[in-house]
Amino acid sequence: MDSSTDLICLSYCSTASFASAPRGFGVDPEVTRILVHSRRNNKRRNVGGVLHFGNGYFFQYLEGPADVVDGLYARICRDERHHDVRRLTRRPIRTRRFEHWSMKFVAIERIVGDVLQRHGMAQFDPYRFTPALIDDLVVSCIHGDDDAPAARPEPQPRQRSSGPGLWNRLFGRR
Repeated sequence: MDSSTDLICLSYCSTASFASAPRGFGVDPEVTRILVHSRRNNKRRNVGGVLHFGNGYFFQYLEGPADVVDGLYARICRDERHHDVRRLTRRPIRTRRFEHWSMKFVAIERIVGDVLQRHGMAQFDPYRFTPALIDDLVVSCIHGDDDAPAARPEPQPRQRSSGPGLWNRLFGRR
């Protein structure tokens, strides 16, 4: 395969450059803007993944064609909405885990908290993530809470007269 068709996964963490809303007020407005923009562009680029924001930190896992993901990561590194961007993992993959999500957002703190606890971490600090923790988190994000809107795969697109609702856009449905 050439690099335009090789699939990779890449994960990174960063620190928000904006002051986040206090806990309990739903999804931070800046994170909502990032999600809406990511979903629109990722779908077009054939990129998928998951994003979590907590304690002022971002963790994101991306997968797709190597050249596209690498280019996207380069753009992400230049985004002024965050700083201290650190690539955590990058490796080839044979199949995609997030083929049904353009960008899934994990707002379910219990899922993330359970993974952190299994790996001996008391709080969300992705700068301390190991490859094993990242893999556990990714798998848990896919299967962690099958009743939650964010945990179900995106349905095949339907013809509708209006765009997708707010919850669908926030929780990863195309």
